[in-house]
Amino acid sequence: MQTARTLMGVEFRFSGSLSTGLVIHKNVNIRIPHDAIKIIQAEIEEKSPVLMGACRDNPPVKSIGNALMNNGYSPQFSSYVVPLLISDGFCIANEQRPFVVTKLAKN
Repeated sequence: MQTARTLMGVEFRFSGSLSTGLVIHKNVNIRIPHDAIKIIQAEIEEKSPVLMGACRDNPPVKSIGNALMNNGYSPQFSSYVVPLLISDGFCIANEQRPFVVTKLAKN
């Protein structure tokens, strides 16, 4: 099992991968399917820079969280996926709220 930190600095444990899907290990395991990860990547790719919008009740319009919610997924998935995408070199984010995610140019 691997560990990472959300942009707010909260440590989490996970298994799986960005290419296959993730399981976030908390009191209740959170399954993040590969389709949700693809939505997050597409939002960053198409709208960069884009608000993360992890608010589960009312994510900002045109945010990653809003796109997830519109596709039947929890906006909170972005809290776990975005830091892993940052670790992979796919994107960066600012260091304070509201978090804005920016795609990194391919070399």
